[in-house]
Formats: sequence, structure tokens, C-alpha cells
Amino acid sequence: PATPVSQTLRQGFDAFYFAARDGVKQQVKWVEQQLEALNDQAAFVFMNIGETHVPYHYEGAPWSADDNPCKPFQSEDRSEDCRTRQTACLEYIDRHLGALIERFKDATIVVCADHGDCWGEDGLWEHGISHEMTLTVPLAIRYRGTPL
Repeated sequence: PATPVSQTLRQGFDAFYFAARDGVKQQVKWVEQQLEALNDQAAFVFMNIGETHVPYHYEGAPWSADDNPCKPFQSEDRSEDCRTRQTACLEYIDRHLGALIERFKDATIVVCADHGDCWGEDGLWEHGISHEMTLTVPLAIRYRGTPL
């Protein structure tokens, strides 16, 4: 939170919570507390959910957080583990975001990733590079309650 980039990103927000690796459950709890304090005033909520990032782990996952199958520059192909774990993480997140998203059922919601990942494509295992897979991200928009 003390970096210049973080300070720039936080500008304009009344409240800020640096989740680090706290997990989606803790983030949702904090957001719910902030919304309660607003007493139905308009809110802009931005969340960056760590479970979607390597090593793709969540609280209670059946694999160790220390086992990262998606290590940069590796030579072993564990892309299937990456896909399986990322999918499991997204399913876990869905279970914890449902009630929060329901609160905004008539609002505009944008759900997207900040980057994609290379899982062995062209021999690359990374996301901090310019590659078709790192530039491909999911995007879902609901505008004032209507899916687009």
C-alpha cells in the first residue's frame, strides 16, 4: 500500500483494503461492512481477488499452496494442473461472491481479469509478458441490471 503505484490507484476512493493473500471471504466481509456503513448510498466497489492468481489456491483447497504448477520459465508441462486449479478457484470465488453480486443486481457490474496467463504456449510460463494468451481475458458486463 505504500508504493507510489498503489497510492495512485487508491486516489478517489473513500476506503481502501489491501487484501494481500487474505482471500475472497475476507474481502467480501470487508466490502459488506463498508456497504452497511453507507446506508444505501451509491457505491463503487473494486476487488482484485487473489485466488485467481498463481499459484491458484484457496482456503481449504485439496492441494498445497506451496505447490505452484504454473512456475515461470519451467520446462515441465503442468498446464492441466493449472487449468484444473484455476477452474476450482473460480468456482470457489463464485460461491463467495454470489450474495454480494445480488446486492448489485440492478447496478452496472464489470467482471474481468487484469491479464491472462501462458501455460506453456510457445514454451512460456508467465503473465508479465506480451503474448496472445496474456492479452486474452474474460469479460462479463451487466449494465443497470441487464447482461450485455
